[in-house]
Amino acid sequence: MDGDAFPLGARLPGRAMLRARVEAGLAPLLAATPARVALSLRLRDGSIVLERAASCAMPSASLVKVPILLAMLEQVGQDRLRLAQEMSLAGIERVGGTGILAQLPSVRQLTLAELARLMIVLSDNVATNALIALLGFDAVNGWCERAGLAQTRLQRRMMDAAARAAGRDNFTSAGDTAAALGWLLRGDTLPAPLRAFGLALLADQRERAHFGAALPAAARLANKTGQLPGLRHDAGILTVGDQSVVLAVLADGFTDPRTARELQGGDGAALLAGVARAVALALEAEPEGDPCDPCDTGNADNAGQGGR
Repeated sequence: MDGDAFPLGARLPGRAMLRARVEAGLAPLLAATPARVALSLRLRDGSIVLERAASCAMPSASLVKVPILLAMLEQVGQDRLRLAQEMSLAGIERVGGTGILAQLPSVRQLTLAELARLMIVLSDNVATNALIALLGFDAVNGWCERAGLAQTRLQRRMMDAAARAAGRDNFTSAGDTAAALGWLLRGDTLPAPLRAFGLALLADQRERAHFGAALPAAARLANKTGQLPGLRHDAGILTVGDQSVVLAVLADGFTDPRTARELQGGDGAALLAGVARAVALALEAEPEGDPCDPCDTGNADNAGQGGR
């Protein structure tokens, strides 16, 4: 693996021991927050370590950009699109919110690779809407269905306040988001160069105020965040040493003024930073050669919890 590639650990941690350590680290964090917190922690092979309200559907915010990326990469892998092909931005509204293209009106066309990079690395809403226009809602939602994402639905473009007011919002769940990242890691979904491209975009994520804020120095992260007033999400692949896990945390209902009114900082960001740190420290504590228990699903916390 070259020096620029995101490192993926080959060793599977022991689920029972990892779950016990993560639960111990999470207990004080979850006890102290008024927010509704949904979580999915999985090994690289997709097996579940720990889940909490993982099938509860929530507004996705920018997490929906992950399935958009993967739906596009699937079409590239099928030779229906090319990363190098250029797309005109004529007719794409220069909406605000996150990103930079709204401030660069002279940029009139970009390649699909460039649009994907802006969508993931800077969470650019104009780039996202361009890819939605290219792919179409049906194609993205069709990918979600094929990938088994039962609670994920793309129903509006970014910054479409009228659609949101009319009840057409974008939704996902912690379990779906973890499954989407797991799809990217599987060896049978994309050609290796496209999988590496997707991982590189996530690893170049510039929003590091959530999962990335308090990780130990040895941890590596490839992730995508999503924020709205009162809501903080993050999901990513976390590598510590020779072990990698997928972690997705979706949380809403924060009551502190910063999280409730703004998109950055506050108790919401601190909670997500604490969760990711607890998982990373649990991985650091994993002894060499700890076997994975194939009979332990790690799913007891999710029993009987459905989506809303």
